[in-house]
Amino acid sequence: MIAVEVKDLTHSINNKKILNNINFNLNKDSISCILGPSGSGKTTLLKLIAGLEKVQSGKIIINGEEVSSTAKHLPTEKRKIGFLFQDYALFPHLTVKENLRFPTNAKNSTNNVDEIIELIKLPNSLDKYPHELSGGEQQRVALARSIISQPDLLLLDEPFSSLDLSLREEVRDDTLHLLQKSNVSVIIVTHDPFEAMFISNHINIFDKSGSIVQSGTPNDLYNNPKNSYVTGFFGETNKFEGVVKESHIYTPVGKIKTPGNLEGEKVVVHIRPQGIKLNKQPTPVNGIKGTVMASKLMGSFSFIHLSVLDNNNEVVHVHSHMPADFNPKQSSAVEIEIDNDQAYIFKN
Repeated sequence: MIAVEVKDLTHSINNKKILNNINFNLNKDSISCILGPSGSGKTTLLKLIAGLEKVQSGKIIINGEEVSSTAKHLPTEKRKIGFLFQDYALFPHLTVKENLRFPTNAKNSTNNVDEIIELIKLPNSLDKYPHELSGGEQQRVALARSIISQPDLLLLDEPFSSLDLSLREEVRDDTLHLLQKSNVSVIIVTHDPFEAMFISNHINIFDKSGSIVQSGTPNDLYNNPKNSYVTGFFGETNKFEGVVKESHIYTPVGKIKTPGNLEGEKVVVHIRPQGIKLNKQPTPVNGIKGTVMASKLMGSFSFIHLSVLDNNNEVVHVHSHMPADFNPKQSSAVEIEIDNDQAYIFKN
C-alpha cells in the first residue's frame, strides 16, 4: 500500500521556483529520504505534505485520501502527521514523562508509553525538564513523543543536524531501531548522503532547482548514478576528462574501458578514492606510477595523497583510500591500479 503520493508538485516563493514538478511515492511502513543541498526545497516539500503551506500546483495524497491540491486543503491537524523539527519543540514546562504522555491519544496508543521510554534509554531522566537534557536526549524524547501520537506519517526535518558527530551516530542508530519497531511511514530530510543511506529504504536526490535528479534504493544510487551530480553527492571523487578512443578513456592513473556507444565522445570520469588501488614498489615502477605526497591514518582507512603526471608531464593530484595498515612514506613510489567498479563515465 502507498502511504504518500506526490504528483506534479510545483511551488514558488516570492516568484522564485522552489519545487519543480516533483513526483514520488512512499510505501507504507517504509522510510524515504529527501536528499539535497541547502536551498533545494526539501523543507518546503515537508511543509506542503504537512499542510503548513498550501499547494499551488499538483496534488498530495496520504493513505489514498487527497489532502492537498489547488481545489482542496485538509488542515494539518486532520492529516494524522507527526512532524519533528530541527529544534525538537518540547514543552519546556513539562518533564520528560509529561512530554511523552502529552499527545491527546497517548492513553489509547498501541505504542506502550513505558515500552517507548525503555527504548529511548532515559530511565533516569523521566522527571527532568528539557533544558536539563543533552541535545541527543532531547531528540530521543521528541521522536518518541511523535511516535506515541500514532501518526499515519512521520516527517523528520534534519533531525540530527544539531548533534556533534559521535552523538549523531549513536542517536541515528537508536532512531532507526525505534522507527523500525514502530512500523510508521517516514519521510526524512537531510543533506548528509551517508545518513540517508543508513536510515532509509529509498532516496530522492534533489538539485538546486528543486527537481528530483534520481530516485532509488541506496544501493541503486551509489552503484548506478545517472550523472556527475549524483556521483559526487556520495563523497569525493577523482575527476578526469578526455575523449574515448578504441573503447577506452586514458587518464593519468590508467586507461578505463568504456561502453561501446561512447566512441569518439568527450566524457568525464569519476573514480572514487577507494577505486584507486596502490601497491608499494621500489623505483622504477612498472605501469602507472604515483608519488606519495602524504599518508594519513583516518581510523578505518588510510588517506593517501598522490601526485601523478599526465600526458603533458603536468602534475595531477589524486586521492586514494587504502586499508588502515597501508601507510607508505612521503615521496615513496607506488604502483596504481583502477577498480573499474568504482569508476563512472558520463558524456561531458
